[in-house]
Amino acid sequence: SAKENQAPSTPWSSSIAGGSTLFMLSQIVGNAGFFIAVAILARGLDPSARGTVAFITVAGIIVARLAGFGIPQATIVFAAQREQVRPAVLSTALSFTLATATGLAAAVAVVLSIAGAPVSGIGSYELVLFCAGTVALALLEVVYSFFLGIARFGLRAGLITIVPWCYAVAVAADSLAGGISSRSALADWAAAHVVGSSVVVAIALSVGGRARPQLALLRESISFGIRAWAGNLSFFLNFRADQILMGFLAADAALGIYAVAVNGGEGILYLPAAIATAATPTIARTAPGLRTARTLGVLRGVLLVTIPSVIFGALVGAPLLPVVFGSSYDEAVTPFLILLPGAIGFAALVVFTNALIADSAPGASSAGAVVSLLVGLTLDVVLIPRFGAEGAAAAASAAFLAGGLASAVMYRIRSPFAWTELVPGRRDIDVVRATGGAMLRQVGVGAR
Repeated sequence: SAKENQAPSTPWSSSIAGGSTLFMLSQIVGNAGFFIAVAILARGLDPSARGTVAFITVAGIIVARLAGFGIPQATIVFAAQREQVRPAVLSTALSFTLATATGLAAAVAVVLSIAGAPVSGIGSYELVLFCAGTVALALLEVVYSFFLGIARFGLRAGLITIVPWCYAVAVAADSLAGGISSRSALADWAAAHVVGSSVVVAIALSVGGRARPQLALLRESISFGIRAWAGNLSFFLNFRADQILMGFLAADAALGIYAVAVNGGEGILYLPAAIATAATPTIARTAPGLRTARTLGVLRGVLLVTIPSVIFGALVGAPLLPVVFGSSYDEAVTPFLILLPGAIGFAALVVFTNALIADSAPGASSAGAVVSLLVGLTLDVVLIPRFGAEGAAAAASAAFLAGGLASAVMYRIRSPFAWTELVPGRRDIDVVRATGGAMLRQVGVGAR
């Protein structure tokens, strides 16, 4: 077939398996801690209180990402390329992020205090916790980016697991000590991030070295990072903005139910994201004449993993949702099922977005994420007031499908291919098997 004739002679399994295995395992271990924490919270809180916790924590994640202004992306590149000034790269990024995250979090807290939070149970105490957790999140993102830049992948993978498991231990301790409230849950969340970020920053300074921040380096970092910020931020907001909107457009209980559906559905996205991330440098190193075939091969392989995961989620995950999170969240099953098809669009979105970055097209790489965000926000405003959690799930699923299609179109404009080349074939099944075997061998090597 044309697909097979265009494919590179070297399968992508051998070059991608190691990177995606490490990336995926760190996600699995870290998210296992987070999953345990949210499962305990769901069983200890009613949907309204769960909605309060979801609003504060998601707002903290969004504000932390906004406060970066592209500095984490610049940190990856500058730390990789400028070995002699790595200590200054790290200290400059940390100092700037500490200032911007503190200022932005405080501003948001003041606005919520004066105007009133859209969900119940948020007072001064909760807003102080919001500020602390937000600043810690922003610093963590800088450090993780720095470790990527200096190619300390194993160290980064280990450090990523610290905060989720601190959170899980704190929540479990509260539960055993006499019960959880939204206030204690937020205290656990903030404490886990503050303690975790303190440890991670200290390790980064020990590994990367200490130096004075440099104003010239900061200006250069902002100039570089801001160009990738819009697409990166849009991609991120696709995951979180709907929960903030639900705080304004729906009841607290609906937000709590939707948060549980999202927690259950995100696991399906880990492997596509891991493979797409690991594939980026491999695609970048591929000769231009073979790059398109390599990218399409990666996408077909990701689809062969994602589609069965969606089916498994519908058949097995949906019935287990109330078992894991408690009967109070029976209503989360429907939005969970509605979210599942979006995983297919997400797979296309991450593969083509990363492929466009690897092909030195950062502007085009933002198109899919921006389309996804705009579609999602528009449908959120239309659907959430009428359908609640189900409306938010439908908007999210449609947004990922639209973003995946848009990114595919952008890639096709730059590197033409036939739409039939997106359909997996027998050779792709063989490559996926080889990749799976290579990943299992990597796990075995890591275990030894």
